[in-house]
Amino acid sequence: MANIAPPPPPATPSPASKLVRIIAVVILALIVLIGLAVLITWLTVKPKQLVFRIDNASAHDFNLKNGHLNATFDFLIKAHNPNGRISVYYGPAEVSVAYDGQTIAFNTLAPFHQPRRNVTRLAATLVARDVALPRDLSTDLAIQKKTGNIGLVVRIKARIRFKVVISSEPNHT
Repeated sequence: MANIAPPPPPATPSPASKLVRIIAVVILALIVLIGLAVLITWLTVKPKQLVFRIDNASAHDFNLKNGHLNATFDFLIKAHNPNGRISVYYGPAEVSVAYDGQTIAFNTLAPFHQPRRNVTRLAATLVARDVALPRDLSTDLAIQKKTGNIGLVVRIKARIRFKVVISSEPNHT
């Protein structure tokens, strides 16, 4: 008969590995709880995307000579907040007009607050004063001016903050 040795006893984890395991479990539990809180908040608030649209655009005093542009651009911008539980605070908004990738005019709009389920109309006037344009852009812009339609890109850049209202019940004191 062969001598069969008993199996070795299971290795006991060191205190350091127990600590690492506990820390990992705590971190995983925190991640799950934070994710659950974000999901519940998201489902409660049901956020919708803010909508911006240019309702009216016009160019005045448009003068393009020797590759230099002078013009005044007027825009009526409609900002729609469809959210029932989120109001929006806009910081100073930088509005710019670009033609074929080159900025030709810009202005800054004053900060404003947009309540829940609100449509706000903003008037923006941007002035281009003696803006030098490359020859090809100047030629293209002159051609488009003759047609009466100029393809411009309007960009609005602003820092925004959101205020979320979970309960819309009035306070009774």
